[in-house]
Amino acid sequence: MPRSQYVDPAKMRSPGEIAFKPIPVCVYQKQVKDEKDNFSKKDLLNIYRDMCVVREFETMLQLIKTTGEYAGKAYEHPGPAHLGIGQEAAYVGQAYTLDIDDFVFGSHRSHGEILAKGLRSVEILPEDELEKVMKEFFGGSTLKVVDKGQATRQKALEFLIYGTLAEIFARETGFNKGLGGSMHAFFTPFGIYPNNAIVGGSGDISVGAAMYKKINLKK
Repeated sequence: MPRSQYVDPAKMRSPGEIAFKPIPVCVYQKQVKDEKDNFSKKDLLNIYRDMCVVREFETMLQLIKTTGEYAGKAYEHPGPAHLGIGQEAAYVGQAYTLDIDDFVFGSHRSHGEILAKGLRSVEILPEDELEKVMKEFFGGSTLKVVDKGQATRQKALEFLIYGTLAEIFARETGFNKGLGGSMHAFFTPFGIYPNNAIVGGSGDISVGAAMYKKINLKK
């Protein structure tokens, strides 16, 4: 606030109110049958698959935290696991409308956002670009773990899931070499930027990123 801009305390502290325009709540009431013509069968299957992937990923973490195992495999994970089980449709729905040039900035419970944006990126990126991303990322160290000669998109899907999980488990083959963990994981080649341990803390960061893109005439 510059000194030349005078603020009258009596006026600023006088009684009043802040008024907002009405905010619609729960107005979307359509069913699947109402949306079928807006998506191809492949789109709808991919949306369902992505939601299942996110749900099972979070369920796996929950079981490891509460029972010490998953699918018969014992594992002890002492780190945080802030889950978003039940929000799969929100994660996947927002990600499915985004392009590879769009960025997401998660917050306190962001595993689902990371996976949803990553799954969408795997689906829309050309295969040669996917191969390039996987091979060049940290010299291919993450790719080496999952590369069994699969088709490119299947390999990229496993690369995404493994890289995210390895990061949460603080492994060197994670997307951030295990230094970000559950709260600060990111993967910029897919437009996934750091999430934030502070609830809602990514809001101002995302605005700054949007301003950077606008000023620099980026997509």
